[in-house]
Amino acid sequence: MIRARFLIFRPGARARRTSLVAASAGASVLLLSAMSTAIAAPDSPAGLWFTANDESVIKIAPCGENFCGALIWLKEPDGPDGKPKTDRLNEDPAARGKPMIGLQILRNLTAEQDHWRGKAYNPQDGKTYDVTFKVIPDKAAGDKAEIEGCVLKILCKTDVFTKTQTVPK
Repeated sequence: MIRARFLIFRPGARARRTSLVAASAGASVLLLSAMSTAIAAPDSPAGLWFTANDESVIKIAPCGENFCGALIWLKEPDGPDGKPKTDRLNEDPAARGKPMIGLQILRNLTAEQDHWRGKAYNPQDGKTYDVTFKVIPDKAAGDKAEIEGCVLKILCKTDVFTKTQTVPK
């Protein structure tokens, strides 16, 4: 015996099924997007950070849609001549001679997965590097941040910054 299957045409049934599938797909995309955003959002870099070896403090704050960091304290703020240190090695001649205190060290830190990516100026050699800045929360010992600077994305160096609540006198 042969059984035949007949589809009964009901007006609007296909349209309802199609819109239901589209709505389910849309909800899934929104849910995955929200989950990936929640997972990927890095901890805020805002605050006061001791650089490696506690030589200086950088204040990171919002600047536009990104974050920037300025040098606000130096362990040794004066040069051998007794005058405040200045940026002597900047590749931009117009920027040379500016006081080190207040100098913008980090620029355009933008969120990327679990870290921040931007540029860092190193006044010790006058060059600007591509950097990543990753906050590592630690309530017991205090927050740290790994900052990695690279030349040509292959020669990299990592330093550890330590978050502080106050600036030394």
